[in-house]
Amino acid sequence: MTNSNSRIILTLYITALSMGLAYGSHAPLIPVFARDVLKANYTEIGFIGMANYLPYAFFPFLVGLLLDRISKLIVLLIGISMATASIAMLTMVDNISTLLLLRAVSGIAHAFFWPSAEAMISSINNNEGINYGNEAKLNGSRSIKRISGFTMTWVMGYMIGPLLGSYMFNFGYAYLFLYSSLMILPSLACITLLLRLHTTVVNSKNVSIDIKRVRSVVRDRFILILMIIYYSASFAIVLSILPSYMNDNSIDEQSIGLLFFIFGVARLVTLTIVHRLAGHKGIVIANIAIAVAMLMAYTLTTLYSLTLSMIAFGFAFSIYFPVTLSMITKGIPSNLIGSVVGLYETIFGIGWASAPLVSGVIADVFGINTPYLLMSILGLALALAYILTVIRYKVN
Repeated sequence: MTNSNSRIILTLYITALSMGLAYGSHAPLIPVFARDVLKANYTEIGFIGMANYLPYAFFPFLVGLLLDRISKLIVLLIGISMATASIAMLTMVDNISTLLLLRAVSGIAHAFFWPSAEAMISSINNNEGINYGNEAKLNGSRSIKRISGFTMTWVMGYMIGPLLGSYMFNFGYAYLFLYSSLMILPSLACITLLLRLHTTVVNSKNVSIDIKRVRSVVRDRFILILMIIYYSASFAIVLSILPSYMNDNSIDEQSIGLLFFIFGVARLVTLTIVHRLAGHKGIVIANIAIAVAMLMAYTLTTLYSLTLSMIAFGFAFSIYFPVTLSMITKGIPSNLIGSVVGLYETIFGIGWASAPLVSGVIADVFGINTPYLLMSILGLALALAYILTVIRYKVN
């Protein structure tokens, strides 16, 4: 790897750590803030979660098209700038409508940040003669190690962030949100400097979009797409609904921060061994782990049982991302990598956007633990369907 590419990868890792610290410090307490300070019910909390995640159902694919046309660094800088502003402005929130608006802006920022960073890493891999999607086994794959490394640095920040956020909570929500926005400044500085030093390294060429090829990705990987939607829906519930559920079951804010720290540790540890869980077996194991964790959250609400649930969630979520991203980009030419990464994130956004509102309404109507039972049943059913599909494919 050239020195230029090394600097870009290192800068992306620093950026991910900084962003992870910022989001980890405040995001788990947003539902608690909405319920305690703004007196939101579960349906409103669901709307707040949906406002944050809904942009991810639309913007990533559009961002992906943009990434195939202009500098990926510029797109990344736009996302980071929007994230900084949206978090800082949380200090002025005094009603649910304003919170909805700012969470939507934060979601748009996220839709710029993740696809652009992923596409930058993929472009570097392709420039070095590595086809990002052709490593089905992950073992020894520099591309998977790089995307896992990027995710690990984000997770490290998101793991430490809740502990720092729980401490800053003692000074009030305004200080917590201001602190979180300041944590993103290193990301802004790094990307701005990199843009000045490497104005052409990661610039994209003008290309035409092969709609038929993109459509074939959806058709050929339909069951995998359903699994990704389930994964993202589960992730969204854990981040947007579960903290309030914990709080309603007598888990205080400091303990919630600790649980999300444990969640981060589980994610971090899993990322170091994810290459051993590549392919179909990894997806099935992850899906079953999510279903079991959901069932535990439904039946048991003690601090000990929720700790086990968060460990299972962390384990499963860290398997899903690098494995499914590798599978869905398999065989995709480099000039379409931005579009396909954007498509992947849009698929992710479907579950990410819909789950908070749907689960919030179900919690209000049928009971606050009902969403976890339904997600457990759905997860086991999808795992069985995936296994049968793989078996049928191998037989044929």
